[in-house]
Amino acid sequence: MKNTNKRTQYFLLLNLLAIAPAHAAINDVLPADYFPLAAGTSSVAAYMYDRQSTGPYNKGVRVLDGKVDTQIAALRAVYFLSVADKPVSLIAVLPWSQSSVGPAALSGAIGREAQGFSDLRLGATVWLLTNRESGEYFGMTGLVFLPTGDYRRQQVLNTGENRYKVTLNAGWIRPLTQAFIFEAIPEVAWFGVNSDYAGGRSLSQKPAYALTSYLRYRASPNWQFYAGAQVNQGGETQINGIDQNNAPDNKRMMLGTSYLTDNKKNQLQLRLAKDISVKNGFKIGSEVMLRYLTMF
Repeated sequence: MKNTNKRTQYFLLLNLLAIAPAHAAINDVLPADYFPLAAGTSSVAAYMYDRQSTGPYNKGVRVLDGKVDTQIAALRAVYFLSVADKPVSLIAVLPWSQSSVGPAALSGAIGREAQGFSDLRLGATVWLLTNRESGEYFGMTGLVFLPTGDYRRQQVLNTGENRYKVTLNAGWIRPLTQAFIFEAIPEVAWFGVNSDYAGGRSLSQKPAYALTSYLRYRASPNWQFYAGAQVNQGGETQINGIDQNNAPDNKRMMLGTSYLTDNKKNQLQLRLAKDISVKNGFKIGSEVMLRYLTMF
């Protein structure tokens, strides 16, 4: 009976961990990211995250007192140009992360730790609306995720996903007053098949959807403050063709601030975030993000 219970727990955790890539919006878009810089300008951003997650949850109920601590570092390079009189940016993102899991009941099922590079992302943004006078902008971004990240087939917890992935984002910036700016960023993600999931199983995933919005306050030419919210839907997985009915359906809230130097060449941004609800998978109890952006 004990072995049967262990097998049942293992497959439940396998089910819940399979949705980890769809737990939040795939692309972490920050306020003003959809502001197009002048053609010929480049930007490089360095991100650092510290994320504490608990769970997993199944249908809104916490099934295990587990904890996953994750640190992420990422580099994002962007080059701006003009195509047919429209602003366009070329994007490359390379993340690195490490995660540790506890207690033993959880780490024994999914892996004690994972460390290494995540999948390389390449893509582009085109702006369909650019109104420098009113400050209203609308752009669309397509990204391809290449299966270049570190992947260990023996365990569920990994930094790479061993599959291709494509995302489509839109970004809309609309000033409400001289001081307040509203931003909305919808996203849809499509997933390829991982044919070597958890020791040889086949993992497929339905499209995942996210909507992120920010209200930004321009306190001065240098300082800005913002609040944000995010809703995630879809992303259910199938393991060996069997539906897992495990959409995360989570909601997040965010608070942050940014500082732009007087020469408008460097920006430092701090953001705090947490999940306020989650249906399946892990719940992010706290997330601290620091980003340094330089433009040249």
